[in-house]
Amino acid sequence: MNKLVIADAGPLIAFARLHQISLLPQIFGRVLVTDIVFAECAGRPDFPESALIHEAVTRKQLELCTAPDFSAFAQKIDAGEASAIAVAIDCGCGVLMDDKAGRRMAMNAGVPVIGTVGVLVLAKRKALVPLVMPLLEALATSGYFLSEEIIAAALAASGE
Repeated sequence: MNKLVIADAGPLIAFARLHQISLLPQIFGRVLVTDIVFAECAGRPDFPESALIHEAVTRKQLELCTAPDFSAFAQKIDAGEASAIAVAIDCGCGVLMDDKAGRRMAMNAGVPVIGTVGVLVLAKRKALVPLVMPLLEALATSGYFLSEEIIAAALAASGE
């Protein structure tokens, strides 16, 4: 998954909470966001993440795109995830997604998947962040659910 990735709302919100959206283009090159995902995560002016996601689009760290027909996926997962998978299939790239049902559907469709924690591990391996643990703690404190297994795997993979 290099050069291009399609981002779902959950990871965008997570990276906004960490003030680390800029990591995404550093790792993937181009980061596409469907209009539907953008509306889900940036359409709430009362959420502090919204302004940061809008700003990332303005700075061209995130690129907006329109999803092709995604009705085949939308029966079992939400519209944002379905739109991201449809674009990933069209573009032949991977998705950045945390939702279990969405990840399963993407993998079943042959789309490579990486999640927020996987990106943080990559960022550490590329020396873009010094440590993963403080970022995982900040996410958990902000209300972002991370299982003990995910945290342990991330720490092992990042050598912490």
